Amino acid sequence: MQQVLFNIPFLRGWWIIPPEGIPVSGFGAMLFLTFIACTFWAMRRGKRVGIAPEKVQDMVIWLFLTGIIGARILYMIQYSNQFPDKSLAALAGSFFQIWKGGIIFYGSALGGAIGYGLFYWYVLRKMNVSGWQLADAMAPVLALGLAIGRIGCYLNGCCWGQVAVEQVCPVPLGGAHFPLLPSHARDQMVRETALQSSAGFTIAPRDRGATAADPRSIVQYVEKDSPAEKVGLLPGDRIIQVNGKPNAIVVEVLGNADKAARALDELRKQPGASPESGEKSASFDDPKDYTAAVMHVDRPDAGITIVDSDSLGELIREWPRGQHELQLTVLREGKVVNISPFVPRTISLYPTQLYETVSMVLVIFVLIAYYPFRRHDGQLMVLCMMGYSIHRFINESLRIEPAVGMGLTLSQWGSVIIFAAALGMELYLRRVMPSRWAAAAPPPGPPAAVPAS
Repeated sequence: MQQVLFNIPFLRGWWIIPPEGIPVSGFGAMLFLTFIACTFWAMRRGKRVGIAPEKVQDMVIWLFLTGIIGARILYMIQYSNQFPDKSLAALAGSFFQIWKGGIIFYGSALGGAIGYGLFYWYVLRKMNVSGWQLADAMAPVLALGLAIGRIGCYLNGCCWGQVAVEQVCPVPLGGAHFPLLPSHARDQMVRETALQSSAGFTIAPRDRGATAADPRSIVQYVEKDSPAEKVGLLPGDRIIQVNGKPNAIVVEVLGNADKAARALDELRKQPGASPESGEKSASFDDPKDYTAAVMHVDRPDAGITIVDSDSLGELIREWPRGQHELQLTVLREGKVVNISPFVPRTISLYPTQLYETVSMVLVIFVLIAYYPFRRHDGQLMVLCMMGYSIHRFINESLRIEPAVGMGLTLSQWGSVIIFAAALGMELYLRRVMPSRWAAAAPPPGPPAAVPAS
């Protein structure tokens, strides 16, 4: 998995651009490659049905946009729990943050179908283009887009499969360990299913408020055979530095808005308060400064509540994209110990993204080989729909997805619908389309001569 392939050193630190430069994500790169590869192949295959290359370009751009819109909307519906703020502004903002969750193909299929219908009605219909011939020409292109797009899902660390036993990991495509902290696995593997900890270790319950002498994280338990264990992290270690910076104590103030704002402002004026405090928090590098500051404002009549954490907790909660390593310095029995950098990884998961890439490549070969032998126009698209729906239904059984009815996931129901639609299309086309097989049959020979009696 590689969420960020590289950074372009341009406009570093300007506006929302990070100091490393403009990040080029693996998911975005694969989407771009999908668009380029499918556009050029579609232009070549469009000539089979008499469509000019520029019209094919227009169609691909239009279908790409409507497909992305449909895919994102369906994702936000299926995973609505990931979008707690249901306000229109918040949902609109989340819509464009594709890298934080992803897209669902069946949503793109629906959006693409709507987009194709509009494009056909307003453009292709006036050009007397056969929609069924066009569908046959574009079926392999659709499979190619799926094959490349799923590589993007793999790089992004989304759409993974169920937990795989460690014995299958040495087998090609048998199991994969994704970097945990910057991937979506943090939400499902840690917060929702509780299959593992955030970084290979758990934190002991911390003292809070005015009674806390030092609320910085103390390691409670280290997962067996995890990267954290392999670099020597031990239970009882107090984490004092994270990625070379002090593990600062972060203080938030809850309660009445006005009182909380005054208390937070007072905290920031106390000795030792960091000038790099967050918008809604104050931070302290020295525990003694923290204790003195909290005791100064944590009065019973203040009407506020002090909630503290540390830089480690804040970092894990919102891990920067593209950053994989975690480096810790700990206090162990009064001694400062530097822990080697390590990459927290998920437990073994089936790489179902790559399973789809492999299956779609096989579908491409089948479609290209069958194209000269198709019975009627539209049959190649029927085969593509059937092949994908069968694959997706089986592949979903290896995914961690919620069931929505009769034990099936939303995508499995989509597979059933797509397969049924393909079957209905085939039955319809057999009735209305002339058979190439019959046309290709050799004409009957002359009648046999009757021997003279």
